Amino acid sequence: MVDGWTDKRHRSLINFLVYCPSGTCFVKSVDAYVCIKTAETLFKLFSSVIDWVGAANVVHVVTDNAANYVAAGKLITLNYKNIYWNPCVAHILSILS
Repeated sequence: MVDGWTDKRHRSLINFLVYCPSGTCFVKSVDAYVCIKTAETLFKLFSSVIDWVGAANVVHVVTDNAANYVAAGKLITLNYKNIYWNPCVAHILSILS
């Protein structure tokens, strides 16, 4: 799971968590304030975490639904045939309400 957060000064953090039968575990947090969050940059960041966890251990990736995250998610499914991606349902529901 990927969770982005931006403070009032527009500084951005991206948190990575893993959900498994034992529960949810924090993997790492990245200071994304200094990088441009293009689809390619996000894909490289996500890939580094997927590779660290082990692609064979990852089934599904959930991210924000902003256009750059959607594009990065599509790159994940193209490059990792065993991994599915979808945007966070909570983000979609907040848009619809």
